[in-house]
Amino acid sequence: MLQVIIPVKNRPEIGDCVRSLLGSFPVTKIIICDGGTTEPQCLTALQNLSKLEQIEWLKYPQSDFNKSQLINQGILSVTSEYLLISDADIIWNQQAILQLLYSVLSPNSLKLLSLNNRTKPVENLPQLLPVSAKSRENGIICCVKTVGESRPQTAALKRKRYTYNIQMRQQTATVNIVEAKSGDRDRPGCGLICTRKQTLLRLGGYKQIFTGWGWEDQDLLIRATLLGIEICSAGNVIHISHADRTRNQHHQQLPTQQTRDRNIISCLQSLKKGALFGDLVQPQILPPQFLEITTNFTPNYSRD
Repeated sequence: MLQVIIPVKNRPEIGDCVRSLLGSFPVTKIIICDGGTTEPQCLTALQNLSKLEQIEWLKYPQSDFNKSQLINQGILSVTSEYLLISDADIIWNQQAILQLLYSVLSPNSLKLLSLNNRTKPVENLPQLLPVSAKSRENGIICCVKTVGESRPQTAALKRKRYTYNIQMRQQTATVNIVEAKSGDRDRPGCGLICTRKQTLLRLGGYKQIFTGWGWEDQDLLIRATLLGIEICSAGNVIHISHADRTRNQHHQQLPTQQTRDRNIISCLQSLKKGALFGDLVQPQILPPQFLEITTNFTPNYSRD
């Protein structure tokens, strides 16, 4: 009923991530989109995982690491109605998976899930969102509410983080990028999402314009919001902490703040041009909701 997409390149944590998903109802298949792994430990993990019936190992060699491109390939490969997108360094639990899926299910699919779930009941499942029929038709994207760290002193928790808010007025939408205010140890998992495959196809999937670490996930959520797709959050997972340099190991070891800020600028420039859809060829698309989009962001790094 639920298939998982994991983009990866030279990340040995993929083994722990996949093991946390295996056997978790209602996960039926895990699609690993490999950008050209050469690191021996990760390569061994992928070879071992590929022997399992639930695993599909797809290879798309890249000179760098274009996460959006790999996810888009995974979206096209999914054969289930619902999908989950994960990073390679996330430890999942069944309760979080069910909370995410429950949040985006249609009423008919919810009945099917209840009939098929023979495992121990999961607590704290969210109620079906009270959204309009139009929003339910357009789709819902649910992202992970809280990502905890396996090592609380990791650099990821010390970095300035950004989020967005969108102000809508008649035929104009203003996208503001603002500093995130949250707890010291936890952060949301904007790139860890559950939704219908059709919802992502209607969005055109992910934009592949981003280089280096950061913001491809927020770009998707911003575009979804502008196109009338409901965004919600649920569930808690663990991120396997690692050195910050790992994030841009395929991009000249550039500082993560630099690539993220540049990607934010790329996102906003694209939005101002009216480019609300990603780089997948999509079927009948959602109609744009606004005629004009303005943006507001002060980066720490210049684009040049």
